[in-house]
Formats: sequence, structure tokens, C-alpha cells
Amino acid sequence: MHQEKRAPKTLWDAYAFSVGYTIFTTCIGHPAERLKVAIQTNLAQSAYSVITQFAGVNVKHFSTGFLSCVVRQLGKVAYRPLLITQMPKEIDKLQLSMFSGGVLKGAIASVFDTVVVSPIENIKTVQMKTVASHTKPITPFQAMNTIYQQRGLAGFFSGSTPTLGKAFPSWFYLFMTYNAIKTKREKQTFLSTILWATFASAPVAFATTPLDVLKSQEQAGNKGQQSLGQLAAQIYKNHGINAFFRGFNCRLVHKSLSTAGAYMILDMAHKI
Repeated sequence: MHQEKRAPKTLWDAYAFSVGYTIFTTCIGHPAERLKVAIQTNLAQSAYSVITQFAGVNVKHFSTGFLSCVVRQLGKVAYRPLLITQMPKEIDKLQLSMFSGGVLKGAIASVFDTVVVSPIENIKTVQMKTVASHTKPITPFQAMNTIYQQRGLAGFFSGSTPTLGKAFPSWFYLFMTYNAIKTKREKQTFLSTILWATFASAPVAFATTPLDVLKSQEQAGNKGQQSLGQLAAQIYKNHGINAFFRGFNCRLVHKSLSTAGAYMILDMAHKI
């Protein structure tokens, strides 16, 4: 029996999928993101203490930063399909080795991602650092005003160094793991893709969590006049090595969802 030929995918298909998937992951992943930032920016309290303070509180408090997350994620939709679909194709034309190509792709994607996302990341972190039992929720505009008053325009790019440091291995790992497991994932279900993404994301999420903690601390305004090295030394002195891995579980939830989405967009890219 003649099988109907499927129409080739287009860049617009990638964008359409990105919008829908972004809405889905933002709604599902926001609670994890909210808890992660609160845990990482309140190191004087145990993770359990921070989490229990959100139990039974007003939904409005738990949803603090949701609008900022939506803006951040929709902003990513504007350029990430290009970074994930078109940019790798252009790099592949250079006929570099898989490793060298992955390094170049990761470098371009991480620099672009860091520059574009940093302002809204800072706003989100200032909002989310509040713990439910201590401070009233603040709006994005209040967070913007706080950042500008305390740190000026440069404050909207606080945490760029650790952000870039954790973004590069994440992007590099994404491109490398996609190629490594692509044949094993073909014709599998959405849940299978999530499972593959979780296994693929766990090592890089664990390895980059210390940088994520430093990023959150810096964006929350806890760095002061210290260098990044001095901030790391202070965290280690006051809270021990475990503090650098605070929020890993929450990060893994978010990372797994975003990696699965990236895999599916890359699948589309190969059909364009």
C-alpha cells in the first residue's frame, strides 16, 4: 500500500513547537525554579527549611517570578530555534571534527544565550530570592528598580561570568549527546525522550550547579565588592562544600525538560 509522503519540516515548525513546549515547560518547571533560587540565595537556611516555608502559603507567593520566567522563556523562543537548527548546520559546513564542531557550537550558543538572557535572569532572581515567611512578593518592576538603584545598568548583567561558565558545557554537552544517542532515540515516545534527556542532563547539571549557585548569589546582590573567587571562598567557609550543590534536584527537573525540547527541535532540524 502506498504510504503518503510527509511534508518536510520548516523553521516555522520549529518555532511553533518551541512556543507550545515553552508554555508547557514554564508551567511545569516554575515551582522547581522558584524553589531552586530561594534555596541557592538563602544559604544560611537548610534546603528543607526553605521548602517547608512554602508549604501552605498563598499561591501568589509561590508564583513569584512566574511572569519573569515567561518573558525569559518566550525571549528564548525568539532565537533558540535558530541556535539549535540553523547555526549547527552552518558550523557543520566547516567539516570540523565532532568535538571541534561541538566546541564552536557551544561557544557561540553560550555567549549569545548569556548576553540576551542575563537582564531578565537578574530580575527573576531578585524576585525569587524572597522566602515565603520573611518577605512579601515583589513585582518585576520593583525588582528592576532595586537592581538599578543598587548596581546601575551593569547590575542587569550580574552573574554573567558564572552564567557563561555553566552555559558552555551545557550547550556543548547538548550537541554532543544528541549525536551520540540520536539513533537510540529514533521513533521513541515523548516520555522516552524525557528519560533520555534526564540521563543526559544529570552529569552536566551536577557539574555546573556550583556555578549556578555563584550566579544566583551574585544576581541576588550577595556578592558585594567581592571577586567571584572571594565569594566562592566565603560560601565554602560559612556553609561548606555542600552549599555549592544546593538546588541540584530542582535544576535537574528544569534541565531535563529543556534538554528534551532541544532534542526534539534538533530532530526537526534534520528534517528541514
